[in-house]
Amino acid sequence: MLGAHARESAAFLAGSDAARAADFNAALADPAIRAVFALRGGYGTMRILDQLDYGALARDPKVVLGYSDLTAPLNAFAARSGVVTFHGPVASAPLSEAGRERLLRALTTLDPLEPLRTAAAPIVTGTARGHLVGGNLSLVAHLCGTPFAVATRGAILALEDVNEAPYRIDRLLTQLRLAGAFTGAAGFAFGDLEHLDVVAERIGDLGIPAACGLPFGHIDEQWLLPIGLEAELDGAAGVLRFAQSGVS
Repeated sequence: MLGAHARESAAFLAGSDAARAADFNAALADPAIRAVFALRGGYGTMRILDQLDYGALARDPKVVLGYSDLTAPLNAFAARSGVVTFHGPVASAPLSEAGRERLLRALTTLDPLEPLRTAAAPIVTGTARGHLVGGNLSLVAHLCGTPFAVATRGAILALEDVNEAPYRIDRLLTQLRLAGAFTGAAGFAFGDLEHLDVVAERIGDLGIPAACGLPFGHIDEQWLLPIGLEAELDGAAGVLRFAQSGVS
């Protein structure tokens, strides 16, 4: 079912803040709804973070799925509700048969989530363990200095973005570094992110295990990232593993 205000618009937004938050909260409060899928990304979820009902998801855990602009509520819900959320395909995105089967298996079984693998050369070798946070690089950076900043200490920080110039990638990573977001982070999992030479220069000296080219983010066949779930990163092998399911 669609939210009551799903077809509305307000300037550059998909409806007013109050309307969009109301749809989100209604879905979270409805016991008959077991999953909340974003239709698409874009911009605007940061504007409703202070209007979302985190208690409703804590009381009745359900799947919350999306990516890109949904990075903001995915991390906020994981941190404030204590429920694993999923960075993955939006409802309007086409999925291959293999991608659809992988998505259903991840969201409807208690089997451990499949690991993400990359053939790209590592940025920093070594292994790391911690809960997974992050998603879209721009959103993670823009949340700095707010009550909803992504807590990275002891975490594996996943980051991806597309269509960004090298200087913008540098600026976003530098903002996070200066804000202390990399201090105490356990590892870095980079997805579809261009200008990896800039990435390596900005984080290589930290000595924190980092893998790049993992299959998540703005790509056709993106895999799920369980935000808030414990993970293990092998920087040398380019593997991000999970010991358990993200659903309960």
